[in-house]
Amino acid sequence: MSEERLTTFEYALLGLVGMSPMAGYDVHKVFATTPLAHFSASPGAIYPALRRLARRGLLDAQLDRTRETRPRRVYALTDAGEEALEGWLHQPVTRDELIRGGGAPILRFALAEGKLSAEQVLAYLDSYREALESYVEELHGHEREMPSDAPLHPRLALQHGIRGYEGEVEWTKWAAGRIKRAARSPRKRRAAR
Repeated sequence: MSEERLTTFEYALLGLVGMSPMAGYDVHKVFATTPLAHFSASPGAIYPALRRLARRGLLDAQLDRTRETRPRRVYALTDAGEEALEGWLHQPVTRDELIRGGGAPILRFALAEGKLSAEQVLAYLDSYREALESYVEELHGHEREMPSDAPLHPRLALQHGIRGYEGEVEWTKWAAGRIKRAARSPRKRRAAR
């Protein structure tokens, strides 16, 4: 496998195909009809990315000839793809990812179920919250440095960002509480037996 870094979009593809083998058309449908469209719903991006991941050994592509219509190429995660995805899922959230990651932190969280333990997910949420709190403090610093006669709209725009990130901080706490309750749930423990 090449050591070239994957994009968030490529990790989204690995995560999706890792849930269940899929043909390119099925992947496109999921991206087009869910919030994953944020990353791309374009067949012109999806199909080349799937082929690229297969060439790199992260996906296996097999022709499915069981249908009466033309055969479909079905993609499945390889061991190397699983390793790449799990390595990405274990990464803590960074400041750069918060401001330039295009949704990577929440995508990583969404793909973690069934791949990371509850303890690992809680540690991930802690890193997410810490990165958010640090960035919110940085934004408050910018706010304090604004001249008192600064125009109103830039001040309000900065407040928009601050409030959005503060909302994410609260969400990480809420999500951690839900995960802790689910881990303690008797129904969850019985299902695990």
